[in-house]
Amino acid sequence: MNYEFYGISGSPNSWRAQFAMEVKGLSYTSHRLDPSKGEHKTPEHIGLNPHGKVPVLKSGSFIIYESIAIIAFLDQKHPEPPLLGNTTEQTGHIWQRTFEVMNYARDSINNGVVRPLIRGQAQRQGPSIQIAASQAHQDLKWVEALLGREPFLAGPTLSLADITYMPIIQGLIRAGGREDAAPLSLGFDDFTNQFPAISKWLNRIETTPGYDAAYPPHWRQPVTTD
Repeated sequence: MNYEFYGISGSPNSWRAQFAMEVKGLSYTSHRLDPSKGEHKTPEHIGLNPHGKVPVLKSGSFIIYESIAIIAFLDQKHPEPPLLGNTTEQTGHIWQRTFEVMNYARDSINNGVVRPLIRGQAQRQGPSIQIAASQAHQDLKWVEALLGREPFLAGPTLSLADITYMPIIQGLIRAGGREDAAPLSLGFDDFTNQFPAISKWLNRIETTPGYDAAYPPHWRQPVTTD
């Protein structure tokens, strides 16, 4: 079965869905859309996703969007390796952990820190970014403590929770290391020492087969060129 995958380089949602496909060793054709050209807002793409968002997965006449829904679909269609557990208890725990990190340890990072920084708003929105960064540090303390007790977010093996949250943390590290973020002293430029357990978790994910293939292509360029 050959899937068609539509995504944007650097989009956390695209990254997590594509990484799940790589983890499962699936064959797919990748369509990388250029947001600067509005390719995700064309009539053709709106025909796939009426919200004009990515990612989108197409299999024959079947179309599914929303990254976590895509991963859940793929896990049912291709059970190995399981990303949603092998028992009802494991599945419930993985879903719980996924919603925990997304509901309680994401918005301060994504909306408050990463988005304004990658949009070049460090000077204009400096104070608000600093406030959000302070909250992000508090939110990450819970994740740090959790990963100090177990290797992955929902137990001993990689799951939906890890694949969902990984791009958010990688985005924070990248944005926090930008030259224009340095004057704000956000505390994310020394992430390994600030959050050693999260950093070790990232290292475990980065050694997973398929990680490199799903890595955002434009992120291989210097951080200041976003």
